[in-house]
Amino acid sequence: MSGVSRRDLVTGAVLKPAAEEHISSLVVHVRPEQLSGFRTSLAAMPGFDIHAEAGGKVVLTLETRSESGIVEGPAALSALPGVLSASLVFHHVETDDTRQLTASQKD
Repeated sequence: MSGVSRRDLVTGAVLKPAAEEHISSLVVHVRPEQLSGFRTSLAAMPGFDIHAEAGGKVVLTLETRSESGIVEGPAALSALPGVLSASLVFHHVETDDTRQLTASQKD
């Protein structure tokens, strides 16, 4: 184990971090006349799903593997033509550890 100190080994610093799954919901306000183009652009962006739409307001979810994706997602939406605002409403993180804990609590 070249390059790994005893301290790193004892404290667990050499362990692989738990895999993460980030799930968030957003409300996006889009100019009504540009909704069609927004939907087309959104379909090409991985991780986004539309769940509701009314009067230019769109409720969607975003699933990513990292916290940076939660920051980049709304920024990418804001850059789309016709988007007036993109607001993060909810953010949830699942890790391998929390999934195992949840599964053991069900037993």
